[in-house]
Amino acid sequence: MPIDKEEFRGGELQSKVEDEIFAFLNERKEKAYTSQEIMGGTKFSTNFSSPEIAEMSTFSIADFTILLHELVNKGRLKMKIIGGQMYFLAGPNVIAKCPKCKTEVIEPKKTWKMTGRPDKKGRRLQMKIGLFKCPRHGNFRIALSKQKI
Repeated sequence: MPIDKEEFRGGELQSKVEDEIFAFLNERKEKAYTSQEIMGGTKFSTNFSSPEIAEMSTFSIADFTILLHELVNKGRLKMKIIGGQMYFLAGPNVIAKCPKCKTEVIEPKKTWKMTGRPDKKGRRLQMKIGLFKCPRHGNFRIALSKQKI
C-alpha cells in the first residue's frame, strides 16, 4: 500500500530491523556472520511454503542484503569476502548520537579515561569518555565504557 510524501518524510531513519541486526552482532562481537545467519538470528523471517509466498520471501531476502550493504557503506558494519562467502561484523564500537538532534557521529575527536572514587568494596569505576562533534550543534561527550577496577 503506497504512502504519501508527508508520511514518508516523517518516517524513522533507523528501522527496527537495523536495531535487531546491531543487537545480534553486538552480542556476538567475537565472530563474523553471513547474511543468512544474521537473518536467522533476528526476527526477520522468510517462508517458502508456497510459490507465491516464496517469491515474496525472495524479495525480502534481497531487501535484507541491501540493508546490510547500506550499513557497511555508512560505516556501521564491516564486510569481507572469505572463501567465497560474504561475512559481516559489528562495525565501529564508537557510534554516538547528538543529544539535541540525534545525528549519528561515528568517530570521536578524542577519547580519555577517568577513574572515580572507590566504592565500599574498594573498587573504582573507570570510564572511557569520547568527545564527538555534531555538524549542527558542536561538541558533546559520551561515556563509551564503564568498568570496575
